[in-house]
Amino acid sequence: MKKFQSYSIALLSIFLAAFTACSGNNSKKIEAEKFEVHGGKIMAEEKGFSGRGYINFASHINGFVEIPVNVKTDGDYAIKITFQNSIHDDWAGLRLEYDEGKYICSQRLPETSSFSSVYINAAVTFTKGKHTLKVISVNRSWLLDSIELVPLTEEILEQISPAKLPVSKNAGSASRALYKYLLSQRGKAIISGQQYSSMLDVDVIEEETGKVPAILGIDMMDYSPSRVEHGARGTVVRRAKAWVKTGGLITCCWHWNAPAQLIDENKAEMHWYDGFRSKATKFDFSKAIKDKNSEEYSLIIRDIDAIAVQLKALQDADIPILWRPLHEASGGWFWWGSKGAENYKELYKILFDRLENYHQLNNLIWVWNGQNPDWYPGDEYVDVVSYDTYPGKQIYGSFYNELQTVQTASTMPKLCALSENGPIPDVEKIIEEKLPWSWFCTWCGEFVQKDGAYSGEYTDAETLKKFYNSEYLISRDEVKFKRK
Repeated sequence: MKKFQSYSIALLSIFLAAFTACSGNNSKKIEAEKFEVHGGKIMAEEKGFSGRGYINFASHINGFVEIPVNVKTDGDYAIKITFQNSIHDDWAGLRLEYDEGKYICSQRLPETSSFSSVYINAAVTFTKGKHTLKVISVNRSWLLDSIELVPLTEEILEQISPAKLPVSKNAGSASRALYKYLLSQRGKAIISGQQYSSMLDVDVIEEETGKVPAILGIDMMDYSPSRVEHGARGTVVRRAKAWVKTGGLITCCWHWNAPAQLIDENKAEMHWYDGFRSKATKFDFSKAIKDKNSEEYSLIIRDIDAIAVQLKALQDADIPILWRPLHEASGGWFWWGSKGAENYKELYKILFDRLENYHQLNNLIWVWNGQNPDWYPGDEYVDVVSYDTYPGKQIYGSFYNELQTVQTASTMPKLCALSENGPIPDVEKIIEEKLPWSWFCTWCGEFVQKDGAYSGEYTDAETLKKFYNSEYLISRDEVKFKRK
């Protein structure tokens, strides 16, 4: 892989606060109530605060406070906040910026009924002199008491970094090695990816850029039992095995054809092969959530078991998978998102439990892609938070807003990915804004080629060449991942 000079440790991902003057190894607490607050108010009713009071950020308002600081010594710093978050029926979060909108991180706040202290799950590099830190409230009301800037140590760095191992207790050597590789590239590079429909998508990229995407995206769709019943035959497991032999990596989604009650009527413009769409099935999976003795539950388990066979085939070939099931749920266009967030989260947990505990698969790195923090199943079920984005033709961005969204899903630092994209992400802006995207995966077909030739419709050829030849982008020949 090409070497790229990383921008110090500033990208370690998530949690919040603000800070004050710091010199040498000494840190100093600053009381948040000393500064003007917008979208909130200064209060002193709760017990246990320090100073004269605390900030109560108003519910559903992006309240914020800007705190001027004077840093005495150049260096990397961690940020500690003292806060209270006692809302139990919803979540509260925050976004942290510095010096006129430079992004540090976003995060969901853990629930606590008393004032507690925690490090934000990101570090920041400051030069000596005056700076401004901006703390922005997200989603629900919470209380900010004080903030503290602390010189970064190895011990603190470990606390504010993603976990060293995947969430699966079964994680085998290959999945642990891939996860470790992703951690090693965090904030230093973005890994390129391409969704597979045919090898034409990959071939035209190579023709245009001289580079091959590092990650191939496959789809378990045609292994869904209700598609197999209509004659579908999946082939992507074979394709994945061939891809890995060339040094590439695999990400996998599942356009899960509904287990039953498909709508197959021309007049409705829906067919059995559209069965992953909400409007193409009458299958009500919420019945399975309510009753594990129901036919619906049996069908869900049948389908999961069928896909487990294919995942096991990849496991037997020593292939770890960036596994992204039940994607884009909050949009409602897929049946697994048609019954609301709570039913979706229970379905996700059923899937996790079946693959983890019954089938004991050891090759899965779990990628959550619900698109909305309200739909997050929990930190114990997720290794990577991801977002699918289609901003329009030839619109190249760093996807700063999308990063904020996925980071506020979790109370813990997680890896972050652009699991689907139309136009290729703007690699230069990602570098400039220091955003820790782990990988992207451009969607197939029209987003890349038409009739076997590169189309340039969504990403023009010159931009594609420029980004694929960036030292920050990892192509297949630059992957330094070893399974053993």
